[in-house]
Amino acid sequence: MRASLRQVFAASVLASLAIVGLALGAFLARSRLAALSAAEGSRRAEAGRVEARVARALGVARDALDNVERALDSGAVDRRDAHALEVLLYTQLLGSRHVAEVTFSGAALTGTPDGEPSFASEGRFQLSVFRTPEGRITTRQTSRAAEGFVALEAQRAGDAFAGPSSKASFSVPDPTLHPTFRASAAQGPAGAALWSDLHYSELDAGRPAPRVVLTVQKGLWLASGEFIGVARVGLLTSDVDAITETGPEATLGLGQVSVVRIALLAVSESDARARLVTRLAPEDRVVPIGDDLRVVPAHPSPEVAALLDSPIVQGLDPECPARDGSLQVSGETWLATLSPLSIDRGGTEGWLVAVLAPELHYTRDVAALGRQLASVFGLTAGLLLAVGGALLWGVRRGIVRAGELTARMREFDFRASGASSALIDVQELIDGLERAKTVTRALCKYVPVPLVRRLHEQNRDPELGGQIAELTLLFTDIQGFTSLAERLSPDALARCLGRYLQAVTDALEAHGATIDKYIGDSVMAFWNAPVATPRHSLAACRAVLACQAALTRLYESAEWAGLPPLVTRFGLHRAKVLVGHFGAPSRLTYTALGDGVNLSSRLEGLCKHYGVTVLASDAVVAEARAEVTFRRIDRVIVAGKHEAVEVHELLETGPLSAARRALVDAYQAALDAYLRRDFAGARALLARFVSDDAPSRVLDQRCAHYESAQPAADWNGVYSASK
Repeated sequence: MRASLRQVFAASVLASLAIVGLALGAFLARSRLAALSAAEGSRRAEAGRVEARVARALGVARDALDNVERALDSGAVDRRDAHALEVLLYTQLLGSRHVAEVTFSGAALTGTPDGEPSFASEGRFQLSVFRTPEGRITTRQTSRAAEGFVALEAQRAGDAFAGPSSKASFSVPDPTLHPTFRASAAQGPAGAALWSDLHYSELDAGRPAPRVVLTVQKGLWLASGEFIGVARVGLLTSDVDAITETGPEATLGLGQVSVVRIALLAVSESDARARLVTRLAPEDRVVPIGDDLRVVPAHPSPEVAALLDSPIVQGLDPECPARDGSLQVSGETWLATLSPLSIDRGGTEGWLVAVLAPELHYTRDVAALGRQLASVFGLTAGLLLAVGGALLWGVRRGIVRAGELTARMREFDFRASGASSALIDVQELIDGLERAKTVTRALCKYVPVPLVRRLHEQNRDPELGGQIAELTLLFTDIQGFTSLAERLSPDALARCLGRYLQAVTDALEAHGATIDKYIGDSVMAFWNAPVATPRHSLAACRAVLACQAALTRLYESAEWAGLPPLVTRFGLHRAKVLVGHFGAPSRLTYTALGDGVNLSSRLEGLCKHYGVTVLASDAVVAEARAEVTFRRIDRVIVAGKHEAVEVHELLETGPLSAARRALVDAYQAALDAYLRRDFAGARALLARFVSDDAPSRVLDQRCAHYESAQPAADWNGVYSASK
């Protein structure tokens, strides 16, 4: 199906509008993605700033821990001197109001079987200096008693380190059984400081409202390799809660944003879900979730509540919890980024910074630009339709006449029409069509008309290449043409040859042949390409007989001007060959290539050897023998081949005369005797035909030769015509 100009115009307009619309959409989408990419970068930058604030807050505890480690490692304080150790811990507690406790737990390490540390039963103790919920500084000393461990507390009266103002004694668990102690001791001398997750303060055990703390602890080893205990420093989470308060410094890349939300989360090992670890308001509660403590907000903002209920915080990989996503909050899209805190900077494993910001803040300008572009696009589309419609109406009227000419060409009518038009553009089109018809008429004289028709119907140029097809191939040649050419002038020879080739061409094309080429006085033709021909071998045989009849009429006509008749030899073969357009890309010929082509040419040459005018291969005879009579001549290996082929003389259609039938039967019986090595019997069968039949003479001479010189034991009767 072909589209009309109106359809092409409509499709072009729609395609143009679609392309422009898609381009604008892609531009706006890329602009939006660029804005969102910048938003992601700014949120991660803000997460980095929050991480730095967390590192500074936790660094207070780490500094206190380092001070304790250096004092004990250098020997400036002896861990066995309870008073000096208490002074050391007390000093670290007073050094920062953010430190909630400083503890040293001592024990003698006896080994680490299966990675689990074991300690001597004697010498276990713990000394802690901490602030009570009421703000008083208290010292607790834990040591072994007759039945378990006993803690002795002493409250200090002010910042000056003086004697205890009061004491209390009570039973406590073995401090070396606490997980923070055992995990630090198991790391060995090269172990790093370990940060805990949120947990209730060990020192508030038994109190009605234990404090929630973060602790950092480290196993302490002397230079000699002796384990002396674990130092621990704790911070109240109220100091970490303040980190998530959003101030005017949160710019997120595009100016101050007062609606940004920041929260600290941690991945819970029980369900791989991130939950709050900092309070957003004083009334938020801390509740146990599995083995962890997490914050449950009392009145969270809608965006924070949406984050905590969203898939973004669910199913996190503790090893790689970073994630980005979006939330729908009251019909508005918010962007969320989860960024893990770096353990190398003092962070707690599994803790995340969550930064939330409204998407509209970044895409507001892109949306405004989109509305402006949509308005311009609509006006342009309307103008295009108006101008294009007027142009379409004018052009369609002018090319109706040209359409009539193309319709005639589609019917393969290439006659000159004399059409004209008042429009110069249309007249140029008509002139071009007339020139195309002239070229096509000329082309039909050089290439097969069926091929021209096929190319015309398909409206395409010939292209270099071919395909495998089974063809029946024909080669012809004139016997003694050189002698005739020497007797005639060039003009007379050209007229003579032209009449001859016209008779041959008409007869072949009348039976569906494709004339491949003229090679001097020779003709190459084939059947079944480019148009499929049913029973093409039979058609080829009938075409050869028609050629012989046409040439006989030519030689008897006045056109031949009394010249002697010519003898034309024909070679027929059927084979699968490569057929198509071959040559240089700028100059092609439609021809057939392959061994089958060579064999048909060799069969034409063999006609001279056997004294016949037509030889066909057994592949041709197999199809045509039901309607055409053949005589099996010989079994031959032609030049350039290694396999034998049976060759047959094409005789005529219809029944043979009695005399000719007797000749054919006797010859074929003699050929069978020859192949059986009965050379004398073969000669006896041929005796009465030798004088009048050339193939009989050839076979008789061959039998006579083998009567005098018997063939080799492996002789199979095949005649080699390779020389």
